[in-house]
Amino acid sequence: IRAVDGVDLELHRGETLVLVGESGSGKTTLGRTILRLENPTNGDIIIDGQSIAAMSQLQIRPMRSRMQMIFQDPFSSLSPRKTVATLLLEPFKIHRIPVNGPQKVEELLSMVGLSSEQADKFPHQLSGGQARRVGIARALALHPELLVADEPTAGLDVSVAAEVLNLLKELREKLNLTCIIITHNLNITSFIADRVAVMYLGKIVEMGKSDQL
Repeated sequence: IRAVDGVDLELHRGETLVLVGESGSGKTTLGRTILRLENPTNGDIIIDGQSIAAMSQLQIRPMRSRMQMIFQDPFSSLSPRKTVATLLLEPFKIHRIPVNGPQKVEELLSMVGLSSEQADKFPHQLSGGQARRVGIARALALHPELLVADEPTAGLDVSVAAEVLNLLKELREKLNLTCIIITHNLNITSFIADRVAVMYLGKIVEMGKSDQL
């Protein structure tokens, strides 16, 4: 079985595509491969006219600021040894972008609806919803154009999940993001998707506008 098999899709600037399918259907692998967090064994990935499939990690590094991922488990993607402030400033440090640290941290926390009091906390001191918002803030710190969100509401209760979805929708419109949202929750698709792609056993078996599908 191939994790991703013969997938061919095109995503337009400013569009939100939702990938749905049962667990193990290849959604996360596809999302990670599009961002070159996994290396494709075949095929091509073209971002804004530029092929990135065969690029080395050194070559692709400058493009990382343009494409980011929100990971499924917010706690495992946040280092337990670092404060929220340090985590939010990491992207600027990695890309050697000078920034006013305290001001930028406050700005990013405000963008995702968190108070500046969260800046000095460690991940284990956050609730699931707060950790998810920190993950979103870090992913959007460098104003990427393409965002892949892997199960952004996983593990959250209904009310918190709704808040996170509303936040993503608001930020998408405010920042003109192009989004791929990975989920097995069909309720998400009608709320946020322009188009939906259904994956099964590594293939996209159906694709269309969310209301039609």
